[in-house]
Amino acid sequence: MNKFTSVAVFLYSAISLIVPSGFSVGSGLLVLGSIVLLRERGVLFLDREDRHLMAVFFIYFLVSTGMNVLHGEIIREYDLPLRFLLAIPALLLLRAYPPSPAFFWAGLGIGGILAGLYTGWQNLFVLHTRAGGHTNPIQYGNISFIIGMLCLAGLGWAMLQQRARYWIWFLLCGFVMGMLGSLFTGSRGSWIGLPFCLYILYRCYGAEFGRRYVWGGIAGVVLAIVVVFAIPRTEVRMRAELAVSESIEYLQTRNANSSIGARMELWRVGVRAAAEHPLLGWGKAGFVAWENREMADGRVDPHISGFDHVHQEWLDALAKRGVLGLIVLLVLYALPLRLFSTFVRTAGKRARPYAIAGVLLFVNYICFGFSQVFLSHNSGVMTLAFTTVILWGLLRAEASKENAQLPLHVSAVKNHCVARLRK
Repeated sequence: MNKFTSVAVFLYSAISLIVPSGFSVGSGLLVLGSIVLLRERGVLFLDREDRHLMAVFFIYFLVSTGMNVLHGEIIREYDLPLRFLLAIPALLLLRAYPPSPAFFWAGLGIGGILAGLYTGWQNLFVLHTRAGGHTNPIQYGNISFIIGMLCLAGLGWAMLQQRARYWIWFLLCGFVMGMLGSLFTGSRGSWIGLPFCLYILYRCYGAEFGRRYVWGGIAGVVLAIVVVFAIPRTEVRMRAELAVSESIEYLQTRNANSSIGARMELWRVGVRAAAEHPLLGWGKAGFVAWENREMADGRVDPHISGFDHVHQEWLDALAKRGVLGLIVLLVLYALPLRLFSTFVRTAGKRARPYAIAGVLLFVNYICFGFSQVFLSHNSGVMTLAFTTVILWGLLRAEASKENAQLPLHVSAVKNHCVARLRK
């Protein structure tokens, strides 16, 4: 089964952006593979952190489903929260049968390289405009950005464990191409998290890698941005300048007939909708009906007609699911982020890259939420839920190997200190 989970996590990243719903292949294999746990009992030991992670996924599913029932949503709206429930058996399988780290990092590197090549081909030779793969440009750009950043987190594995130059260059190539894949989509919101990610990587790896590699990584990011900005056909420079001018125009005239203007108007609408139903929200259908009434009465700009979300994750949760929905969303981000952050401080060199990758994943999702409702899309939900459980399974497996290699008295002292830190 370890070979099965290794192939599944490889496919999960490697083909996630180049085939329709590519991320569903690997994640679907993990869910189906978890059936073996029904007949193979005694192979799994779960501790408190595992149960906490599963609990937050289950609570998010439960509250979201309950809100759908309360607001009388259509059956299709139950699909997205169900993905968090399905991630739980996948987590159990990964804890029982951890995948090979080499398969995981190889899948990420290939996924980043293919993402950059695919959007570059679309942008420069086919569409001659924003690329979007088999999804919309924003979703594609965000996921490609995540893959690129996780490749950087993998340098800790490549340099400190493998000590093989080809792995280092391979993951660096995955990082650069993942960044290019995001840039070719013209998705501006993907890059909000860049300075935070670079700071996290500097704090985690700066002392271990040395300044040469740190500055080399920063130079790689700058070079990728400059190259894409210098190619007029990518429209990246034009979209960056347009974002500034449209923001100023909306603040001065409240003109929503532009990309940024429409988003700022949606944010204003989200605040007004949340203020009217703060406790339980409107629900998706209720929000759209309220929005249409407001437009008919002239209180909302008609240029935002057709939007069923407010282009801001937390505000959308508050408007549709009220305070309870917002709290559950914040817990969905905060608790796994805390778990991964704890292991960044306490894990050894084998486990630490997965903890760092987990932190980067959630920091990016928080940043994406400023300008997009990422969790209203299947790709956004699947990427968060299943990347989390894959990283967690690898993290716990590698941490267990580190403890097993320590002398008994040293392992006992370490476990005591880690338990104190996690309290």
